[in-house]
Amino acid sequence: MEMQLGKLIHHKIVVLGPRILDGDALETVTLLGVEETGIWVDSPQAAERVAEKFRVKPAAPSAFFIPFAQITSIIASIEAATAGELRGVQ
Repeated sequence: MEMQLGKLIHHKIVVLGPRILDGDALETVTLLGVEETGIWVDSPQAAERVAEKFRVKPAAPSAFFIPFAQITSIIASIEAATAGELRGVQ
């Protein structure tokens, strides 16, 4: 089966990426969108960290753009991709 990030929109994925997602730790996020240069994700944990750092109320829901150049790894469920195909998610 061919994996395509676009078929995983609205599903949970695990990302190893930039500092906003806690540096060198894997973090579970919800994939919101895929662009040519990166992905949009929802991460309540990242929103909390940003809000805490700047002493503001966290935005809910929030979206973070992560350029592909800053992503080390993405882990996704093949079952989620198959479910996306069955629902017609593009």
